[in-house]
Amino acid sequence: MESSIAVPVHEQATGSTTLADLIGLAAARHGDATAIRHKRDGAWHDVSYAELGETVSEIGRGLIDLGIEPGDRVAILCATRPDWTYADFGIAATGAVVVPIYPTNSPEECEWVAGNSGARAIVCEDATQVAKIDRVRANLPALETVIVIDPAGVDDAGVLTLDAVRERGRALDAAELDERARAVTREQPFTIIYTSGTTGPPKGCVLTHGNYRDVVSMCERDAIVLSGDVAYLFLPLAHSFALLIQLAVLDMGATLAYVGGGPKEIVVELSEVRPTYLPSVPRIFEKLYTLVTAHGDPDQIRAATQVGLKVRALQAAGQEVPPELQAHFDGAEEALFKNVRAAFGGRLRQATSGAAPIATEILEFFFACGVPVLEGYGMTETATAATTTPRSARSWTAGCTRATSGASTTTASCTSPAARRTSSSRPAART
Repeated sequence: MESSIAVPVHEQATGSTTLADLIGLAAARHGDATAIRHKRDGAWHDVSYAELGETVSEIGRGLIDLGIEPGDRVAILCATRPDWTYADFGIAATGAVVVPIYPTNSPEECEWVAGNSGARAIVCEDATQVAKIDRVRANLPALETVIVIDPAGVDDAGVLTLDAVRERGRALDAAELDERARAVTREQPFTIIYTSGTTGPPKGCVLTHGNYRDVVSMCERDAIVLSGDVAYLFLPLAHSFALLIQLAVLDMGATLAYVGGGPKEIVVELSEVRPTYLPSVPRIFEKLYTLVTAHGDPDQIRAATQVGLKVRALQAAGQEVPPELQAHFDGAEEALFKNVRAAFGGRLRQATSGAAPIATEILEFFFACGVPVLEGYGMTETATAATTTPRSARSWTAGCTRATSGASTTTASCTSPAARRTSSSRPAART
């Protein structure tokens, strides 16, 4: 169910009431500040908030020119990259509903999501993803438009490039998109995320603008993301966790750095990007833990961890550290702790681990080294987050969590496919 009471927004956030106008407000507020950092041809490139706003506006206007109406579903079949974000916000600004599809899905799985949601258009990453849709196109009667980001190898004249969509958008008055965005309400669907249930095919979880707007505000109030952060994102944007981080980072005027290579490049890119915030899953922390402890003495590492935990607990409580304990800490800092922080780029303020359990031993080790890894729990149905490690537990009680700030004010909705078709097939009302 949707609450009629919005969670108060952070003073440094855009002040958006929905996700439809978030990027327009962010572009106006943050202008030349870096919104996006991405790797191209081996080098990192920055995109300003003003540039992000213009790209999103062009895509949104292009979709309007293609006939996309409020309430229509538009799918995205693409890996995590800036273009996913451009398309996501461009779709939302028109009042249409974003339907993510995992790029690892088979053609038949893509058919289920696109067909069950009734998608009228789909944005594909490249020729490989277009081929999946081509294979099942005959079973998708509602699908009218296929758009491709990287057109190399696509020889179907009926497929539009994303650049062509942007060009069409430039011919339309930006005021038309602005009017669409202002007309979107908290109660309207923002996205339909298909998530696996206990039986049968994935079910479409309908999440409203109010659902996600409130959870974004909760995370901001809990200082999950700060305005000066650089967040490194390798998680799939088709998943609700990555989507939440994308929304919160850009709402706060922070910088979102996208993975530039495959999974094997993550550790290298952490040193290049030097993030201050890292949303991740346990396997990455496990990999880094193995990397930094592989050549150390296990007994010495355990002893250093206990010293680090004691000192950081005293520091958090504002208490004096005994000289002998401080001396042991200084030795561990020089021999181990600073090297562990360097593996994360040397600037990490905090990280969040979600989607699966993580060993207490790993959480305590990183906290002792000065890398707070907080645990989060949630579901797609809760617009990602439900509980996080509380501030009082950061010094340190592994596994202790509490509800995110204001979590009682909103509840995300998830419905069966039949109910969803009933509730989301109607055009969204203008106000």
